Amino acid sequence: MKVLLSIAGFDPTSGAGITKDVEIFTSLGFHGIGIPTSIVVQGPKGVRSLYRLPLPLFQEMLKVLEDEKIEIGGLKTGVLVSEEYIQVFSSIIRLGDPNRPFVIDPVLRAKNGRTLLDESGIKSLKERLIPYATCLAPNIEEASILAGTKVETLREAQVCAKRLFDMGAKTVIIKGGHLSGEPIDIFYDGETFLERKRVRFEVTLHGTGCIFSSALLCFLSSGFHPRDAFFEAENVIDTIFKEAYGINENGYMYSSLSLYFGQLAKRFEVINALKRAKEKLEKLNPVDLIPEVQMNICYAIPGARGIEDVCGYPGRISRHRDKIVIKSDPEFGASSHVARTLISFMKFYPQMRSCANIRFKEEFLENSRKNGLKDLSFDRRVEPEEIKKSEGKSLDYLVEEVLKKAEFMPDIIHDRGDFGKEPMIRLFARDPFELLQKMEKLLR
Repeated sequence: MKVLLSIAGFDPTSGAGITKDVEIFTSLGFHGIGIPTSIVVQGPKGVRSLYRLPLPLFQEMLKVLEDEKIEIGGLKTGVLVSEEYIQVFSSIIRLGDPNRPFVIDPVLRAKNGRTLLDESGIKSLKERLIPYATCLAPNIEEASILAGTKVETLREAQVCAKRLFDMGAKTVIIKGGHLSGEPIDIFYDGETFLERKRVRFEVTLHGTGCIFSSALLCFLSSGFHPRDAFFEAENVIDTIFKEAYGINENGYMYSSLSLYFGQLAKRFEVINALKRAKEKLEKLNPVDLIPEVQMNICYAIPGARGIEDVCGYPGRISRHRDKIVIKSDPEFGASSHVARTLISFMKFYPQMRSCANIRFKEEFLENSRKNGLKDLSFDRRVEPEEIKKSEGKSLDYLVEEVLKKAEFMPDIIHDRGDFGKEPMIRLFARDPFELLQKMEKLLR
């Protein structure tokens, strides 16, 4: 497996620095090695202080790579601390290999303004590293400092990119999140400017520079042309913003590409399970179980938080004469009522990730009890008026209220309806295949 190396600071919260770089490397199919220059004391509200690793220790870690002949397929730098660390790095790691991409993320200051590379370090960066860079990828502020020119507009960013290119980098990317007007990232290879217009997100995401530059290195190391790697890395940033989360109140947001890929895998698993269950459901053909409002069968990813995390059948499941009719393949977000009921149930029993609404019939309840299923019920007539008037809140409230008082985990929660409300059985299971087995128990 190809090995990528990150030289950067260590962020204990894993939002940036070598921990984030290695996570991105691994998520995109590489083995990652991270050698820290420093311990950056920080939390979601920013950097508090920075402690340099002893220089001999930094040098020793780099020497291990050389002594044990670990072949490095790509390099990336972040927080370099000072001139001395740059000198040690450039003396041990051979730079200028055309077959080994080298991405510089010139981290000069933290988001809260704290200096992370001093003046002599910046000078050394320009002289010792930038001439060997496959890509130099500063943000607007970093680009301004390195080029010694003000950057506030797109035109000024282009002028700045040319100056940075003249320092020796083969390509330059300037991240324009702080440009006046629309945020635009630019790519320059000495001949052509490319632009990627971005959406301005309301949240502040910790570690975007690290994520972008690490992803960029991955795509370059996979053989992508630099301009194509630029757009692919931009797509990664779009992706991680969708999955941003907080680890405290009012701090920077965090992200995880591996979490995103894990969620994709879970969604793939869920939708495929419902597709396979569709064949078994058509064979079972439980037309008697379909209520007047029609049926839906849902399956949620682990830890589902909203209906967008629950897969169901669009248009519900109906009957035509003596056959069930499944109108289309399952999709996420296709169900509302059954999905919300399932999410309410999962708050108490997260392992029970599948649910169906079924026609109420005393015979079905008798069969379920005879076959060992357990049931609970609620009375819709005693539902508070303010809940009745809130669209979509009724079932959530009733399911949660009955489960709060329950002494066992039910397979069924049923009710006998109310004015304008059809009586209903709600069947729960770990997955759609167990759900179908329980359906059979209702029928015999």
